[in-house]
Amino acid sequence: MALAATTMLGGAETLIGVARYVRDKADPSAEFAIVVADSWQGRGIGGRLLAKLAEVARRRGLKRLYGEILATNRPMLGLVRKLGFTLARHAHDPTLTHATLDLR
Repeated sequence: MALAATTMLGGAETLIGVARYVRDKADPSAEFAIVVADSWQGRGIGGRLLAKLAEVARRRGLKRLYGEILATNRPMLGLVRKLGFTLARHAHDPTLTHATLDLR
């Protein structure tokens, strides 16, 4: 599943953000990823995309979203925390933080 945010720039539709998840085959969970163009960060686009992605995942019966975030990416860590994700140190890589959202 992928959601895209676009805007009109110079008369052309321009992609400014994408949020997606890939469902696990083993259980009803999915790994998420999100990217917002640098010049559009800090405007709430990422939060809206990720919140909508979680809503779609919940409606489709998924029980959990999870992802890995660089431990130094404070804005993203703040965003997922604000959306209700639980954060934990990555078991094997101290440069990553594991984020999990229970969708039940």
